Amino acid sequence: MNRTFINTKAPEWGTGIEAQQLPNLSVLFFEHAGEKKFVIEKALATGVLALKTVTPDELAKLQARASGRRPRSIGISSAQKRKRPAVKKGAKSVFATFKDQLVAFEKLFAGGFAGEAFVKAERDSKQKAIELAQSTLSADAFAKESTDELFTRAQAVLAATNIVFPIEGLIPFKKLAGDDRATAVAGIKDLLHGTGSVGERVERFSAALLLKDKEGKLKKVTWPLVTVFAALFAPNEFTAVKPTAFAYQAGTLGLSVERTEPVGAPGYARFLEIAQKTRAQLVEAGQQPRDLVDVYAFIWRTHAEKPEEKPAA
Repeated sequence: MNRTFINTKAPEWGTGIEAQQLPNLSVLFFEHAGEKKFVIEKALATGVLALKTVTPDELAKLQARASGRRPRSIGISSAQKRKRPAVKKGAKSVFATFKDQLVAFEKLFAGGFAGEAFVKAERDSKQKAIELAQSTLSADAFAKESTDELFTRAQAVLAATNIVFPIEGLIPFKKLAGDDRATAVAGIKDLLHGTGSVGERVERFSAALLLKDKEGKLKKVTWPLVTVFAALFAPNEFTAVKPTAFAYQAGTLGLSVERTEPVGAPGYARFLEIAQKTRAQLVEAGQQPRDLVDVYAFIWRTHAEKPEEKPAA
């Protein structure tokens, strides 16, 4: 997928590269316009797209931008490097130590993960969403059900949990139609039942979600939306992600990730490491999270609402 293009109707988009092949269409990344979808051969035949020749360095830079990576090629000046925000080990955290965070968690939820407070506030609803995802989005369901039925099931899974705010998840997702709907369903199938690393599958799914704003322009997809389906379907393999809370969690653990981390495989690998290390710390402290959904809830709730301190006697 190394062909490069120019949109003859919108040359201001700059050079485009075929970033991903999806059922019935491809996703192209343009240097000044981001991701756009095309049936490439049809667009070439009608003159909407034209092939463009670029140098190897230009191709490498475009490929890097399309995948959200920093180009490895030459030509990045010292001034450009200085403008990039530094990523430091031991980033800012809400809690001075993991022990402090655990104390806060236990104040919020007496009895920890097994306690009635946590089960009622967090686990019951998430367990139902897990069961719904596993039963309605199984490999057998994708083999037997229609695209529209699978799309309806995916909506039900989104509606069953509060991991994704409706304005960034269910509302724009429900508006997908036609080829965009089919592409999203194919993306969910690949995410849950495809091959490749968990990060690669998350990245491919993000490209398959062609959400649009009121003007019909593509919207940026968010970490919670691209991670929620897999987190519920395979909760010991994937984690749901709230980037700001996870960035603070990284600081507590002595790791590093930016809350503005672009959606993609490299960022997901870092967020997954944070969840896995948090789980290990919890187990070492005598807690028993059932899976990474419980770990996600631990990270999110301790950062979303710290318990009030009791006044001194």
